This record gives sequence, structure tokens and C-alpha cells, in this order.
Amino acid sequence: MNTSFKTALLTEDTRFYNEIKAPNIQQQEIRLNVYRNNVVVSLIDALCDIFPVTETLVGDVFFRAMARIYLLENQPSSPIISEYGVNFSDFIRTFEPAENLPFLADVAALEHEMLTLTHSEEYKTLDHDAVSTAFSSVEDPSVLLLNVPPTTKILASPFAIGSLYQAHFSDGHQCLNKVDINKSEYLLLIKSHLYAQLHVIQKEEAIFIKNLMQQRSLEDAVPDSDLFDLGKTLAKLIEWKVLTQIK
Repeated sequence: MNTSFKTALLTEDTRFYNEIKAPNIQQQEIRLNVYRNNVVVSLIDALCDIFPVTETLVGDVFFRAMARIYLLENQPSSPIISEYGVNFSDFIRTFEPAENLPFLADVAALEHEMLTLTHSEEYKTLDHDAVSTAFSSVEDPSVLLLNVPPTTKILASPFAIGSLYQAHFSDGHQCLNKVDINKSEYLLLIKSHLYAQLHVIQKEEAIFIKNLMQQRSLEDAVPDSDLFDLGKTLAKLIEWKVLTQIK
């Protein structure tokens, strides 16, 4: 797209008006606004699709007003619309009208993480039988290395953003009001069955999975805490299709 035309579409820049055939500047502006409105609305709609939970939390009118200001300052750098909004959460952190919602930027960041993970590579994972075979084939299971996909992520937030996200996509918007937003959470993000999956986990489980990601043996990966249950945690990892290899 012509750079000056692109700038004119997303700003109030009038330098491109001379390229538009019209009897006067008013007619030039009217003709450009047809394209300008279409582009702006399309980009705002794209942000609504990428950040549906964020939009729900603030409402359609507020979100679209915020998105309009964002896109005027952050023009798309890629024709792939799903890549747009990579720094939207950073913008929200400095957006004064949203300062009374300190968790909003974290929610937006989580949503973009989920989108990015959905478009990442998917790795073949082990089922329950394969895990059982791997454990029974060694005399000392504590020395085993349990591998997880390299795209696996552990997030920690001072707010219950994972519960908000799950509530939005499960029982609908009414459950959003039941979430204690000020409760800190640890989140496991993985890709399974083509889509990113989110699980709210305990702190000890987060430590354990992080240790696995650092290629520590099973024994060394277990956190020093009476609250940690290895059997239950392994059962979750098998159910969630997290383990890719055991050696």
C-alpha cells in the first residue's frame, strides 16, 4: 500500500488529498473518508476478535473508542491481521481511562499469548499407556526426564485473569462477575488439538513444570513443599496432553 495513502487512512494527514480527483478539498475528504472509515472499522473489528474478553470487560463502546486511539498510534506492520495488536496490552497500561482496571492489560496480554500459541507448532504428546510404559521400564523413575513442548508457558499474575478467561469461554458472561479478580493465579499455557489451552494451576505445580522445562530430572523437579502432590500433578499433565517424551 502507498505509504502516504496508508498514513492518510489512519491519521488526519491531508497531504494525500492532492492525489484525489475532486472539485474541492471537502469532496476530497468525503471520498477519502469512505476508505478511511472502512479501514478503521475493519481494524477495530479485528481487535475485537483478538481480544474478546478484554472487550467484554469494558463494554463495546469503551473498547472501540480505546481501539481507535490505539490504531491511530499503531499502524499494522503485517498484512496478516492476526498478528495485529502485539503491543495492545502495553498501550492499555498507559491508557488513562482504563487506569481503574489494573488487571485489564494482563487480560489483553494473555489473550494475545493464546492467539500466538494457537498459531505455533503443535507437538505429539504421550497418552496414559505410553507414560505408564516409560515409568515401568526403569528401576528408578526419579531419574527420568519428562519433556514438555517448547511452546509451553507458565504465567504468574497478581490477578485472576485465567479464571476470567475461562469464565468468558465456558458459562458465559454472567460468570465473570463471580471471579475474585484480586486473587493471584499461576497459569499453564499449552497447545493441544490445534488450539491453545489454558489451565489455572497451583504455585507448586507451576514450580514443578518450570523445573521440567529446565530439563531437571523428576526427583529434582519436585518442589520442596508438603502441598505438592506428584501423583495428581502427573495425572493432570497426562490428561492435558502436556508430556512429549520421557527418557
